[in-house]
Amino acid sequence: MTQNMLNLPSFKIIDMYESESDYRFLVETILPPPTYCPKCGTIANLYKHGKKKQLFFDLPMHAKRVGIYVNRQRYKCKECKETFFENLTDIDINRSVTNRLINWIQEASLEKTFTSVAEEIGVDEKTVRNIFNDYVDELEAQTDFRTPKWLGIDEVHLLKNYNCVITDVENKSVIDILRKRNKDTVISYLSKLQDIDKIELVAMDMWNPYKSAVNTMIPHAKIVIDKFHVVKLANEALEKIRKANRQNVTVKERRQLMRDRYVLLTRSKDLTDFDDQIKLQVWTQNFPLLGQAYELKKQFFDIYEAESINDAYKLYQN
Repeated sequence: MTQNMLNLPSFKIIDMYESESDYRFLVETILPPPTYCPKCGTIANLYKHGKKKQLFFDLPMHAKRVGIYVNRQRYKCKECKETFFENLTDIDINRSVTNRLINWIQEASLEKTFTSVAEEIGVDEKTVRNIFNDYVDELEAQTDFRTPKWLGIDEVHLLKNYNCVITDVENKSVIDILRKRNKDTVISYLSKLQDIDKIELVAMDMWNPYKSAVNTMIPHAKIVIDKFHVVKLANEALEKIRKANRQNVTVKERRQLMRDRYVLLTRSKDLTDFDDQIKLQVWTQNFPLLGQAYELKKQFFDIYEAESINDAYKLYQN
């Protein structure tokens, strides 16, 4: 049996079994015996006390799952009468996997579900989840987190739930994802931030629990409503007027108005197709209220493109 097949220097392959989806290896260690008892510290007063076959999982090989059965030597101390197993340098005993498989699980879990990773290597889904959680804790311990000046609070819809997302707006990076987005959850998170007084601005949507949590924990910070959510409301207002106008047109016009919805929701400067520009002109002229709403939306969007606060304020007043 070729030792290089496993490429684990501490093991000698005794036997191998191969099926359609799995490899199973029977191995023994080739490490020197222990020189002292790990229980009482007595030196060289040990004797062999039988072996036990234990199963550990390893990296997939040739698209097959790999299990390693170790004939693990047990020792007994003559001094304290305690027994213990030989050390396995390539194995994480607590997880019943090789050390290199742990590294593989950590990387694979960034791109795949815990369940799919577990099925691929033959371990329990809970084992994969625990390994990844330990990995996250390790990364967090190594991270030099600094409370940002511009904090962002938003949400993402994951697994049928809304999760609160905390971001560093200035550096365009995600800081954390909270399991819930209610007021108590956000307050609890903010209360644990170091140097919270350094936060100057908080960008968010119009979800009131966010505003209430920030006013409670960071009353000095200025709240800025995220552009995306404001612009979305402007488009929704225009859409309501478009739908209202459909009640006063013929069936043919109603169908045309529905097909040209995207034209009304696009800014005139972004309509590069000549036919689209004609459609926009026809609808805004034939329906004055719709044309007025479109122009107001355009002016509203111009506020965000102003080169200075003074210019933006003038547009706002108009």
